Amino acid sequence: SIIISIWISQRVYLQIYTTTTTTIMAEKLNYVNVLNVIAFGLSWVLNSGAVEPGGEDGMIPEWLRGMDELNRRYESIVTPASVTFLIAHVILLLEAVFTVCQMLPKYRSTALVQEGVNVWFLMAAVAQFMWSIDLNIEGIIGSILSTIFMAIMFFCHSKILMAQASLTEASGSAQTPEEYWLLRFPFSIHCSWIFAVFVMSVNAFFVQFEPALYIQFALGVLSLLGFAAVGLKMLYANGRNPNYIIPSILSWFAFGIAFADKGPKGDLEGVLGFVFTALSAITALTLAINTGYLFYKNEYLTRSNKEIELMTDDTVYVNAPV
Repeated sequence: SIIISIWISQRVYLQIYTTTTTTIMAEKLNYVNVLNVIAFGLSWVLNSGAVEPGGEDGMIPEWLRGMDELNRRYESIVTPASVTFLIAHVILLLEAVFTVCQMLPKYRSTALVQEGVNVWFLMAAVAQFMWSIDLNIEGIIGSILSTIFMAIMFFCHSKILMAQASLTEASGSAQTPEEYWLLRFPFSIHCSWIFAVFVMSVNAFFVQFEPALYIQFALGVLSLLGFAAVGLKMLYANGRNPNYIIPSILSWFAFGIAFADKGPKGDLEGVLGFVFTALSAITALTLAINTGYLFYKNEYLTRSNKEIELMTDDTVYVNAPV
């Protein structure tokens, strides 16, 4: 019996040791965490403006301008005012917060990071790197490649957005505010921004062919309809939880289009120019009003009603005798 007791004790010890070791290993940084750091580093170099293109001796390549070239490269009637592009720096800051948090023991092994983000953040950064190099290619070929790389960026961020949403829905448990703001929010805002820029790049591609003004106007109207359709879909047909971020960013972008005062948009003179500006403003207001209304209804009003019900509940709870 002593031998059996020793054998059982050793088995229990080995099981406890194995379980403990597995838990510790699960909390260690893995390749996904490292790839996310690399992805952010590449994105930071391309977007932060930390590297001044040209340098003192002109030795630094101009393609390091990255997203700063958006306003110049994609001139079309849907190119927004330059102030609109400031949101790219906000996105960079949010992704910096994500990069740090996803290395912390509390978040590094979460499904939102390991399965939700996975390698897609790096893939998007590589696509942006290729897009930046493509800035040196002028003409039709350059526009085609630029649009393709922008589409790849949008695809990668869409994969992150959908994967994280699916994981949240499948878990069946309430997501903590910290998990949303630190791990999901940066990619939600980035995905919506890249979608808007992708639409802008498509319009700029057709500008290369110097189409008639009414064709540019028609493409611009289709772009605004696309913004409205995507934004309203994310509000009213996004499952249990509406996505408020995407329509908000598209509204911001549409307002930028309405207030833009330079580039080919100036060629839309007279009635066409007035109508397109009005449609841009209407699109922006429609998305902003619907987003604000649903957010107030679902997040504020519902919570207030629950608090009132708890306060007015006159049920008396008595501890049962032991």
